[in-house]
Amino acid sequence: MTASEEINPQSIPVDEGGSLAESFMHYFERSGATVEVDEQFREDYLLDFIVTRLKDVHAHVNLGVHVTAESDNLEDQKTFLQAAERGVVLKAIYIELADVTADAGGLLVAFGAALSFLFDQRYSQVNSIGIRVTENCSFNFFDLDENIERLERMSMDEDLAVGEDMTGRIIAYFTEKGFGFIQTEEERKFFFHIANVVDDDLRGKLPSYTPGETIDVAFQYGGHDGKKYPKAINVSMHPPGDGDVEDTE
Repeated sequence: MTASEEINPQSIPVDEGGSLAESFMHYFERSGATVEVDEQFREDYLLDFIVTRLKDVHAHVNLGVHVTAESDNLEDQKTFLQAAERGVVLKAIYIELADVTADAGGLLVAFGAALSFLFDQRYSQVNSIGIRVTENCSFNFFDLDENIERLERMSMDEDLAVGEDMTGRIIAYFTEKGFGFIQTEEERKFFFHIANVVDDDLRGKLPSYTPGETIDVAFQYGGHDGKKYPKAINVSMHPPGDGDVEDTE
């Protein structure tokens, strides 16, 4: 049995009122699945419903599902992740579905992705995962833990303006690759490239950098383009005791 054989995507429109969760739940019900709705779990963990059985499948199924048209909601993802971490459900899937695709095959794509998460051996040891269904009905899996970390970093950077002066210490530099990392006293990490070093003394010092060494620097916030760490620009040597960086050695 495949999702495309059992379900016509045009036969289950989005429920009036825009309830993606109920519309998606109907895909499972129409395929012969058994689903449960627990209002307490929905309130505490955003579990819209739980799939407990699939037709003609004898393996144990305990899949918690949340469907939303909103992308990158940090607090919702953190709340939902607890469902798997605390053992409320065996597996948990967080689905971001572009609203315009819901009645044009997007729900069917999400349904197929959910089945893949359940039965593909690549995800056999994965307890929770995210799925994004885009406007063209393509989809991709994403790691919830990593995405939450990314969103938290971006949230921390919202109070910074590009060009804002900062201080910290170089904690790692990779000579062959020409980049490294700066850490502030608040333990926030920033990526920098040798091209962003404006101090000749520092440029001369970095090629002989040894692992474990720290170098006090001043720099400016260079923005966050969605990568793992924000950028540091205009990096220069910063004498110990000058400004916000203290010499603790």
